[in-house]
Amino acid sequence: MRTILYLLVATFSCLLVVGCSRDPNVEIVGSYFPGWMLSLAIGVALTVVAHYLLRKQGLHHVLGTPVLIYPGMVLLFTCALWLCFFA
Repeated sequence: MRTILYLLVATFSCLLVVGCSRDPNVEIVGSYFPGWMLSLAIGVALTVVAHYLLRKQGLHHVLGTPVLIYPGMVLLFTCALWLCFFA
């Protein structure tokens, strides 16, 4: 019974340490920023560009409620960028 307990503790400890294999920080001009923060800033900028393009084409009213659409766009762009560059 003790052997099974030791095996479970060792397995759980190894699973906790697996996430420590990569540094999630990015160096920008000598300072380290978390990757998610950089992705969020670029995601907000991409949403502003998308809003500008949609308004220029006259399609902004077709999307629906802006309170739901634009935060969703920020989340979409942020997660996509993070997955492409940091995951």
